[in-house]
Amino acid sequence: MSVSNGNKSGEVFDSSAPTVSVIMNCLNCEKYLREAIDSVFAQTYEDWEIVFWEDSASKDSSESIARSYGSKLRYFRSDVSLPLYGSRNLAVQKARG
Repeated sequence: MSVSNGNKSGEVFDSSAPTVSVIMNCLNCEKYLREAIDSVFAQTYEDWEIVFWEDSASKDSSESIARSYGSKLRYFRSDVSLPLYGSRNLAVQKARG
């Protein structure tokens, strides 16, 4: 559902979007990935999403681990290997919170 946020610029606000987006960038991060994702799921605050951005150079099973968490984690993978700041900027663009 979209509603106006009441400002004069006419911006539209998506009331179904989460309030908080947690950005996670990954390059071969399998070793600590479950622990990192589980720590977000363990929070008492529930209006969030994880934007998970994996580098194209990743060669471990991070993708299958990340995708196993369901719809609160949105998985993206770069087409080309990028420096961290580039991947992080792309992930922020996908954030809804």
